[in-house]
Amino acid sequence: MTPVSMWLHLVKVTPSLLEEVRTRPSVLDALFFQGDAPPGFRPVADSFGHDHRTLRELAEDRARVEHGAGYWPTAFPWLARATGRGCAVVEGCGFRHGPAFVLPPDEVGQVAAGLAAERWSRTVRASDWDAGREVRDLDDLVPFFAAAGATGRAVLGGVN
Repeated sequence: MTPVSMWLHLVKVTPSLLEEVRTRPSVLDALFFQGDAPPGFRPVADSFGHDHRTLRELAEDRARVEHGAGYWPTAFPWLARATGRGCAVVEGCGFRHGPAFVLPPDEVGQVAAGLAAERWSRTVRASDWDAGREVRDLDDLVPFFAAAGATGRAVLGGVN
């Protein structure tokens, strides 16, 4: 039996678009699932996705080796936060594996710095975010958050 894929989806949004999502959760469909994108949202430039199972397995292995811990969210609290642990949720919106979550603009820069300190990317500057590249890998995680923080954006996410 083939395991079901679990994909982490993240998007960076303006504060006004975040408020629109909070009042009209159906907007999330357009952000994450290729609907009509809201004005100002750029599907490639404003999105990050990664296989959640691969990310979790890597985090578990690093936690064991680097911290002697088996529970990765304790060893890597910023990665846990970046993937939705302890975050506010968007009421009325869910993914296959839990609710949609939100990191407000004032936290996004902190998450970027924390992820960099936990060494989740080789590149850590906002300028390292390649807005035109469609295929992403784990090294794009910190620049994604750094770019969102540098432009005052919130990050919405979920696992599908």
